Amino acid sequence: MLRFYIINYIYSFNLIFRYVRNTASSPKETEMLESEDVRIEIPGNQPTNNINVGVVREWEFCIQGHEITQSSERKRQIEKVPPLLLKGEKGRRNGEHYEPTVVSLGPYHHNRDHLSAAENYKLITLEEYCLSCEKRMDTLYNKVFEVVEDARNCYIDGCTDEFTDEQFNRMMLHDGCFVLFFIESVATQNNKLMLNNEHLGALGFATVTRDMFLLENQIPFVVLKVLLNLRFPEDGGESILNKFFNYLNYGEFTKREEKVFGKKQPLHLLELYRSYFISLFCSFGSKVDADRKDWNYVKRNRSFASVTELKAKGIFVKCTSDDESSNEDIKFHSRFCYGELQLVHRAVYPNSKAIYLNMIAYEMCPHNPNDFRVSTYVRVMKSLVINHEDVKELRNNNVLIHSLGRDEEVMKMYEEIDAPAVNLYMFSQLRLGIEKHCNNKYKTWAAELINVYFSSPWQTVALLVATAILFTTFLQTYFTVRPLPDESSGDIVKLLRRCVNSKHPTPA
Repeated sequence: MLRFYIINYIYSFNLIFRYVRNTASSPKETEMLESEDVRIEIPGNQPTNNINVGVVREWEFCIQGHEITQSSERKRQIEKVPPLLLKGEKGRRNGEHYEPTVVSLGPYHHNRDHLSAAENYKLITLEEYCLSCEKRMDTLYNKVFEVVEDARNCYIDGCTDEFTDEQFNRMMLHDGCFVLFFIESVATQNNKLMLNNEHLGALGFATVTRDMFLLENQIPFVVLKVLLNLRFPEDGGESILNKFFNYLNYGEFTKREEKVFGKKQPLHLLELYRSYFISLFCSFGSKVDADRKDWNYVKRNRSFASVTELKAKGIFVKCTSDDESSNEDIKFHSRFCYGELQLVHRAVYPNSKAIYLNMIAYEMCPHNPNDFRVSTYVRVMKSLVINHEDVKELRNNNVLIHSLGRDEEVMKMYEEIDAPAVNLYMFSQLRLGIEKHCNNKYKTWAAELINVYFSSPWQTVALLVATAILFTTFLQTYFTVRPLPDESSGDIVKLLRRCVNSKHPTPA
């Protein structure tokens, strides 16, 4: 009872307090019924079009593997490495692969003491690039100055405040000419490439490529585009970039019939190379996911068997032919009695780990809709490569070449690269196709028969000899129990009698 009076007292006091407060704040409103609804409206907080809907659609469109052609309202910036990638044991070990060791490009690592040698060399590459363009240095300066404001907006707010427009423009001009001079020298195998050895040393020359593809060491592509148009007015430098990217991908300078520039201008060189690096088979099965209703994240994200394990199940790795479409770099076909996993030919060299890590870091950045193609490719390779025998199998099938010395180094490289997120649609489609093939008993039995008895010519011959011996032994036993009639004179009977009376050779 006492509790009931206390509750009523508190409720009455609350009503009196609300009445006094409303009377003091608004003299005209002297009465408010308890049953009235109070609605608070915040002006300007109800837009007619929800911008989040467009963001979601853009992400969904990218994940489905389509190229975005329309310019988004989102401000695209050259991001820094997400801090979460640097946490954990692997993140701390891989931290050095995000830092430049020879040359700084852009404002994030500018004026580092250990990178001073490259700053002096940039003046030489600037002069050489001007001679190649047959333009005066002030012409290049003025052309870059026309886009200096757009270039400044490509960096994180506040990172370029310490530079005046003139200082920032000179930095963009020096860095851009350095990058393009190196790319042209490598792609054309120009003897001027030896200038890198003279000023940076042989080890420094080998590391320039690595530094050019670091996420925090990028310059806006709008600057590179201006300089490329001055040097290559006919195609904007697409042929040179094609040869350079092929050198990174396949270890050769041969120009392939692949487009470098898409419908949308890239933000920087790393983004352009990433889009050229790999294009996974985008005809993934949304119907497959809908039919299976398998939305368990762990199940959809689990790995599949390695190369040697797949071979035991009758799935053989094959290099994609050069005449096939480069837009289907990873394909799986389940044949009548075997499976075929087709992978594009790739080269692995000492700089591959740093380039892979920075392309993955680019995909992990916020405000950056993409389809996680490189992360998915790395996850596929991590599943396929478990031991050195897997690397050997990829080498023998011309899927992979490397210059790391031992096959164990390739295995270790993929093991240390972490791919936190993948395109589950593309990855699960590939995994479901492989698992469906492996669960087919007929195909796995046929694969076991081929692997055990027909893996080499000598095993095939031994199987045939053993089969012949078994067959003649059966005939001898059968006709011993049921002998042939003596008066038979047919050719078949004579042949059978000869087989029965003959002694088969004993195996050694």
